[in-house]
Amino acid sequence: MCSWSEWNSHCLRLHTQQRELASGKLDAFPGFEVAQVNYSTLEPGSIKAFHVHRRQTDVWFVPPEDRVLLVLADVREESPTAGRTMRAALGGGSSRLVKIPPGVAHGCRNLGPDPARILYLTDLHFSPDPASTDEGRLPWDLLGAAVWDMARE
Repeated sequence: MCSWSEWNSHCLRLHTQQRELASGKLDAFPGFEVAQVNYSTLEPGSIKAFHVHRRQTDVWFVPPEDRVLLVLADVREESPTAGRTMRAALGGGSSRLVKIPPGVAHGCRNLGPDPARILYLTDLHFSPDPASTDEGRLPWDLLGAAVWDMARE
């Protein structure tokens, strides 16, 4: 990833290798192959949480102009990091991709005054069919309501 600005615009290059883009592969995440590209918006102050996938891996990107709190919780019983949580502020002037593996519950809160945008890539196609969906829902306050606060400690 790299970015540059001109007097009236900003450009962020997420991916450049045509051969790899055509194959669905990302240099940053070996083994991850893009099956679907999704775009979501989140209203100011709103929380979208929690959900977890059994098989699907996500790669999230929030534009630098937006500010989103991403909360992750490892709910995999056999994982060496089972029960651990992580909070990351995405956007806010910086650019990064975040890989969310299967079994890691995730949710987000828009910290900005305007709708926030999230671009996310998945390695599986979404299915709304209850028999084959990979969307598991968990309560928004799974980790307690305070996890969404941004007060400095």
